[in-house]
Amino acid sequence: MLKNGFTDYLLLEYKGEEHQRFVPLVQYLFHTLGITGFSIYRGKDEEKVQVFIKVNGLSLEEADQKLQQISNALKQKLAKRWKCLPSPSLPEDYNIATLPYKILFLS
Repeated sequence: MLKNGFTDYLLLEYKGEEHQRFVPLVQYLFHTLGITGFSIYRGKDEEKVQVFIKVNGLSLEEADQKLQQISNALKQKLAKRWKCLPSPSLPEDYNIATLPYKILFLS
């Protein structure tokens, strides 16, 4: 997800029993935050949901700030069972995502 310290995508990767609730919650949250240009996928495991947000060359620090803002808003409605990528706590080579399995929503 990172190339030379910059990214074109942010990723929220949810895995938990409330996966059906996660999708409409993310859609509503993104609508209220004015976030457009995102896609939602299901992983091979039905409880895994991946939300890819298209951005334009954000630095790792900017990406982390944006992801923390989104994550904090989600925490108000749902127990935290997701990870955010890219993450400054991981080496660049470990900021990777598994391939999505099925499209749930494209914007």
